[in-house]
Amino acid sequence: MSEMVDRAAGSKPDVHDMVVVHRSFRQACAQLPDLVRGVRAGDTARAALVVDEVRFMLMGLEAHHTSEDEYLWPLLADRAAAHAEAIARMEEQHHRLEELVTKVTGALDGLMAAPQPAVCAEVADQLTELGLVLTAHMDEEERTILPLAAEHLGVAEWERLGEISLAKVEKKHLLRAFSALMAVATPAERRTFLAKAPLPARILWRLSGRRAHARREARLYGA
Repeated sequence: MSEMVDRAAGSKPDVHDMVVVHRSFRQACAQLPDLVRGVRAGDTARAALVVDEVRFMLMGLEAHHTSEDEYLWPLLADRAAAHAEAIARMEEQHHRLEELVTKVTGALDGLMAAPQPAVCAEVADQLTELGLVLTAHMDEEERTILPLAAEHLGVAEWERLGEISLAKVEKKHLLRAFSALMAVATPAERRTFLAKAPLPARILWRLSGRRAHARREARLYGA
């Protein structure tokens, strides 16, 4: 009933927020392989910092994809049956990405405990492969799935997808995730996110989130 009311009112969700989320993943995939390759042999402190950044990205990716698996694909499969092949392809791509994420995750403890050039190169190559597959997936999702979501989902339903994804992120990482998203957003996109965010999140981001993100970036990239 809520879906019928939402659609009857002529309202459509602003699916562009997904593009900004994807932009954050694109940036991470472009940067992480070089960060891993740059870890010096035996530098366990640097390895721990870089591994933490990799794990943070993988955590966000898992939350993002499992929320689509559990919520978005079933909705679209029910309402956009003519595009069943494209939706099934998204699911298949997720399975492939899960395999690559598992491979990277399995190598991180070894990288952190004993960073050596061969180990760093192996993990960096795995991250590069993950980035290539993920980028192709996000490209197709933006071309085919987001227009379908805008057509077939109501505003509340689209917002529910974001809520499900956020619920899968540990609370201690929520401000970090929001700050990382805001860092890749344009000024206009940032205003949109702030308008939707709860007041505590807006306050925390202004008081500490931006600075914490800048400090983390400086430690990672020396800026």
